Amino acid sequence: MTISAIGTSTTPGIRDPLAGIRQRFLALVETYVIEVELLREDAADPAQAAEVMSELASIAHRVAGVAATLGFAPLGDVAARLDGTLTCAKLNGNLDLTEHDALIGQFHTALNDAVAQGAC
Repeated sequence: MTISAIGTSTTPGIRDPLAGIRQRFLALVETYVIEVELLREDAADPAQAAEVMSELASIAHRVAGVAATLGFAPLGDVAARLDGTLTCAKLNGNLDLTEHDALIGQFHTALNDAVAQGAC
C-alpha cells in the first residue's frame, strides 16, 4: 500500500491512517502562510529582526519535523534548510534578514504548494 500526499491510499478499500493528522497539519500550514507574510512585512523594521528571525525559524522547525512524514517532502526540505540557516545566523549575530529573503520566499511558496496539494 502506498499513501499519497493528499490522504488517499492507492490500495482500494484501505483508509489512510494519517488522513486526520494530515488535515490538521494542512490547517496549521494555512495559518503559517499568513504568519510568514506578516513576519516578512515586520522584517522591514530592523528593530524587529531578532524576533522575526526567531519566529520564522520556529515555524520552519515545526514544519520540518512533520512535513515529510505526512507526504510533503519538498516542504519539509525547505523548512529544515530555513530553520538551520536562521538559527545559525541568529547565533552568529547576523540579523540581516535580507540575506535570507530568497529562502524565506521558497519556504512561503512551499507552504502554499502544500495547501494546494492538500486541497486536491
